[in-house]
Amino acid sequence: MDKRSFLKTSALGATSVVVSPFEAINVGLARTSNGKKALMLGGRGFIGPSIVKALIGAGYEVTLLNRGKTNPGLFSDLPVIICDRERENKAGLKAINKKHKETYWDVVVDTWQKSPKAVADFLEEFKENIGHYHYISTISVYDKWDKKYIVESEPLNPLPAAPKTIGEEFRYAIRKTFAEEAIRKNTERYTIYRSLGMKDFRTTRPMDPDAQPYWAVRFNRGGEILVPKMDDHHIQFTDVQSMVQFVLRCSENKTYGEFNVAHPSIAFKDYLSCLSYVTQKPEKLHWIDGDFLKNEGLLPYRIVPFWREKPIGFYYFNVQKALSAGLVNRPVTQMLADQLAGYNSRFPKDDVRFGTIVGDKTIKYFSMEKEEEVIRKWLAQG
Repeated sequence: MDKRSFLKTSALGATSVVVSPFEAINVGLARTSNGKKALMLGGRGFIGPSIVKALIGAGYEVTLLNRGKTNPGLFSDLPVIICDRERENKAGLKAINKKHKETYWDVVVDTWQKSPKAVADFLEEFKENIGHYHYISTISVYDKWDKKYIVESEPLNPLPAAPKTIGEEFRYAIRKTFAEEAIRKNTERYTIYRSLGMKDFRTTRPMDPDAQPYWAVRFNRGGEILVPKMDDHHIQFTDVQSMVQFVLRCSENKTYGEFNVAHPSIAFKDYLSCLSYVTQKPEKLHWIDGDFLKNEGLLPYRIVPFWREKPIGFYYFNVQKALSAGLVNRPVTQMLADQLAGYNSRFPKDDVRFGTIVGDKTIKYFSMEKEEEVIRKWLAQG
């Protein structure tokens, strides 16, 4: 497929491309108070900065609660409660100043994914001081992904006995499921957001080459690009900026419960069409049979992103409940433009080399050299 014919395909939301200097997190925000207090647990790492900025923009008086170790210069003008939630017997929580313990927080937002007991401990200590507890969870809490369009009422992972000490002995999905159970046990005024492959302009690990948006970066480099050719190839993802606006809406409307929060499933070719619109590249796409790619070592998901054959429900979670409650997913093109703006600000030399060895580590995905080799072999077989 050449560039001209490819650009004729659908570019979802292609009229709303916005590129901004998103990495300037500490810039001043308009702060018209809504008279409400918000407590952000963490706030300086993962997707915390995006949530904090949204809360400030909505007029909340925001306080952070963290250890003061991750990005300590971020949001330096906000009050911070120094607390280590991972101390046994709630020692870190019990050491919090009495003034803060008696504060009523209209909104508390948590993204915790390590020890589930830390979530339970916090709620046990503060549940009487919380108006609305928001928790960023994951679709990994569902037990089986063996069908398309899983809804929020589907069974969750079966759990062993709840941990009595702080620890990370369970895998990520089980930790998140335990955390959800602790929330439901301790409060009825909660909203849980089950995300899927969160995409943000900063990424969850900004300076880690492994965390950079492969397809956005690769398309922006142009040239001839290899893409997998598979029947019924769909993808799904959570746009962090859309999700944080949904958090604000749920808070404003006192919307409680569990929600699958993601963009509705879209065809992979439409996602690539959006990328082509945003980057005005590439010169040519080579749609290569999936079995051929696998024979060349380009395996789904781990090596080639946004390509997963099993389980069947992975990119098909039902998000209608969230849409009905007010989730508005911004255009895919806008999200992709943000991702590229973020990447370019972090790596102005465009020097992330996917699939190459750096020190004792291989960067995720596959190199352009490997891509060229596979394209040559594909064309050679006619």
